[in-house]
Amino acid sequence: MIMKKLFSFLAILFIATQLQAQDITLLNNIRATNEKINSFEADLSNTIVKPKKTNTQEGKLYFLKPFEFAALFNTGKFMVVNKQKINMDIGLFHGKFKLKDGGMMQSLSNIFLYGFQGRIQDLANENGYNYSTKTENGYHVVTCVIKKKKLIGIGYRQVVFKYHTENLLLKEIVLYDYNDNVDTYTISNVKYNVPIDQKLFEF
Repeated sequence: MIMKKLFSFLAILFIATQLQAQDITLLNNIRATNEKINSFEADLSNTIVKPKKTNTQEGKLYFLKPFEFAALFNTGKFMVVNKQKINMDIGLFHGKFKLKDGGMMQSLSNIFLYGFQGRIQDLANENGYNYSTKTENGYHVVTCVIKKKKLIGIGYRQVVFKYHTENLLLKEIVLYDYNDNVDTYTISNVKYNVPIDQKLFEF
């Protein structure tokens, strides 16, 4: 009986190790691919699902490696990151803030910046996430779950990234908070490595 339990444990450990190795290999490939992208512009759709209400807005997304992006919506809402600063009017936050290591705004901006660059392992290490991967419906789905509840990512308990299986490029970022709100950002019609007007990030 003891030997049977031991073999069962070793089999489970072996499978877990293999799955972890597959996760790491996939994430390394995603990072290697997305780190080649120096800039992009895309159509952006944002849907926020709350327990009693759903809001959707459309806009444009601009990214310039490594520390700048602008999400500009037709509702007048926006989120702009310029290196060590963020200017935003979206959700509960309005105004200009400095980005500090370990701060809420830094964590929020890094979800996007690291997602754009495929730096999921860096995000997990810095914010205390466990991560796992699966492949479904034409996407590699990378799920990051907070190890314990704390003030990271403005209270996001889970972050999900979707990358296309055929080219490993980003399609979607989904944020889950502790109030059962789901905030989804989907990009389409992406133009990679194009000139981006630096004025978009000025504030």
